[in-house]
Amino acid sequence: MPALDLPNIAANTPLWLALVTTFVAAVSGAILGRHPGGTTFDIVGITVFAFFMGLGGGIVRDVLLGNLPPLALRSAWYVVTVLAAVILVLLVGKWIPVGGWVFTILDALALGLYAVIAAQLAIEVGLPDVGAITVGFLASIAGGVIVALLRGETPELLRPGRPYALLALAGSTAYVLLDQWSGAAAALICVGLVIVGRVVTLNWDVRTRGVRPLRDPGDETPPAEPGEG
Repeated sequence: MPALDLPNIAANTPLWLALVTTFVAAVSGAILGRHPGGTTFDIVGITVFAFFMGLGGGIVRDVLLGNLPPLALRSAWYVVTVLAAVILVLLVGKWIPVGGWVFTILDALALGLYAVIAAQLAIEVGLPDVGAITVGFLASIAGGVIVALLRGETPELLRPGRPYALLALAGSTAYVLLDQWSGAAAALICVGLVIVGRVVTLNWDVRTRGVRPLRDPGDETPPAEPGEG
């Protein structure tokens, strides 16, 4: 079957689409900085969160692939986009419907794009399929993990909850496996899979479950069920 004649957004990502991806992720990071919690962060903290959410995945990807200096630092537009996201959140953050459908779809778009772009670059440098999938997965979750650690929290992907990291893994896997047929179609399928998966899991409240903890051989007390206590 001939490859579909479609633009490959993973291999030739338009600058505007890369900046939209960065902006959405940076807004999410800045809002986390303003989210009520045990610590109140100043403007520097909020900017750092936005920076790592918006650019952290791309920087981790480029470091893993030896593509230095990272692409996000070669163009001023990426940093400017992050600063624009911070200003937006500072001015109208309380009115941004982060849990709304529009933001959810944009967030899933960013997740899928990070996965496919990183996986494509890994393929281009000659990594095997498993390595490309791993790079795509790590690039898509890196920003969220860094921000969670800076906030003194356990990253969400390590805790029971709505699938997020699993969607990134599924998306990067789908892209790498389908890329041999058509990179353009693979990119669209991957991003679509992540977006649909995100909407479905939120709409039906699909959640992962905690693993039953191991019991000390000398402890006769049965372990509590996950979520108890």
